[in-house]
Amino acid sequence: MPAQRPAHAATSHGTAPRRTASPTPTRPDGTPRVAPGAYLLTRAASPQFSQPIVVRVIRELVERQPYDGWAWVDCYVLDRHGDATEKRQLFVRPDGMRPVQIRPVPYAERHRAKVGR
Repeated sequence: MPAQRPAHAATSHGTAPRRTASPTPTRPDGTPRVAPGAYLLTRAASPQFSQPIVVRVIRELVERQPYDGWAWVDCYVLDRHGDATEKRQLFVRPDGMRPVQIRPVPYAERHRAKVGR
C-alpha cells in the first residue's frame, strides 16, 4: 500500500499552487493606484486641502472614471488621536498623497483628569 501524503503537500511535480496576480500599481493612463492606509493630504493632493488633513483610505473607487492623474477614494478623516471622525469620498491626486504612520493613542493616555484640585 503506497504511503499517503497530506492534502497540503506539494504535487508530485514539486510545484506550489498558483497565486493570483496582484492588481497593477498604475492605471492605463499612468496614474498610481491608491493603496489602503493613512495619508497626509495637502494642496499637493488637491486644492481643496488648504488646511492639511490626515485620512485613512479604505479603498480606491475604481468604478468611477476620473481625469488622468486623479482618483476617487473612500476614506475616514482622522483626528489627532488617530480616531475616525468622518467618512468621506475624496477626489485627489495620488502622487500628492503622503503616507504617514499613525500611532493610536490609548484612551487612558488622552485626557487624564487632574485629581485633587
